Amino acid sequence: MITNEKHLLYILGVNKEQLDYLLAHIEDYYYSFVKVKINKFTGKPKKNSDGEIAIRQINSSKGKLKEVQAHLYDFLIKQVEFPQYVYGGVKGKNNVRNARFHQGNKYIFTTDLKSFFPTISHKQVFQMFLREGCTPAIARILTKLTTRNYQVPQGIPTSTLIANLVFKPYGLEINELAKKYHIKFSMFVDDITLSSKVDFKDLIPQFLSIIKKSGFKISHQKTHYQTKNPVITGVVCQNNRLLAPLGYKKKVAILSKQLSMHESIKNKLQGINAYLLTIEKSN
Repeated sequence: MITNEKHLLYILGVNKEQLDYLLAHIEDYYYSFVKVKINKFTGKPKKNSDGEIAIRQINSSKGKLKEVQAHLYDFLIKQVEFPQYVYGGVKGKNNVRNARFHQGNKYIFTTDLKSFFPTISHKQVFQMFLREGCTPAIARILTKLTTRNYQVPQGIPTSTLIANLVFKPYGLEINELAKKYHIKFSMFVDDITLSSKVDFKDLIPQFLSIIKKSGFKISHQKTHYQTKNPVITGVVCQNNRLLAPLGYKKKVAILSKQLSMHESIKNKLQGINAYLLTIEKSN
C-alpha cells in the first residue's frame, strides 16, 4: 500500500519537516469532551444500569493533524478493498441501506460491539497496516497518526475505517460462516446484523465465538433475535417498506411546537426531516 516515505508525504499532503513536527507535538492537536448518549427512539439521554446518565468520551483532532487524517482517509477509501458486508464509514452506504439489505428476511439477529473504538489497541492498528502492505516504518508512523493513548480515538476522520480494517479478518470469517448457511451478514460501524429466511438461532453461538476470539465483547443489552418488525441500525425493517421508529416522528412534533420559541431548533428539525426523507426514498 505505502512502502516509502516519499509516497507517504505525498498522500498526507505534508513535507518531512511538517510531519516530524506533527509527530513530535501530536498531543497539541487533540481536544477532548464528553458527549451524553441519546436514545434514538425517545430523544432522551440514555442511562447506565446504575441509573447514571450514559456518556461517551470524544477525542477529536484539529488543525494540521485533522487535515493529515482526512488525506489518509481519502487514500484508504480509494485504495483499500473493503468487504461487501461493511456499511459504515464507506461512501455510498449508510444505516438505511444496511437495513434494506436484510429486508424480506424473517429471522434477524442484531448485536453491538461494546466500546468498539477504545477496544482497538495501537498494536492491532500497527498489525493491520502491515497486513495491508505497509512497511514497518510506515506502519509505525500511520499508527501514531491514527491512535491516541494506545487506542483508536472516537472522533477523528479515520477511526471508522481503521476499525473496519482491524476487524476485517474476523468479519471475513463471520461472512464465510454466514454464506455457508445462506445467512446475510452486514456491519455498520459497531452494529452487527445477521438475517435469514429460516430460523438460525442454534447457529448464533458459532458467530459469537468468532467475535469472542477477536477480543471484542458484545453488548448484551443491545443483542436481540427478532422475527417481527425488527429494528436494524435505527430503522424499522418490514417486508415491504422501511420505517423510521415512532420516536422520531414524536420528536418532530415536539420540535415543531418549539420552533417559534427557539429558532436554533430549526437546523435540528431539518436534519431529522432529511433523515426521515432518506428512509422514505429507500422504499
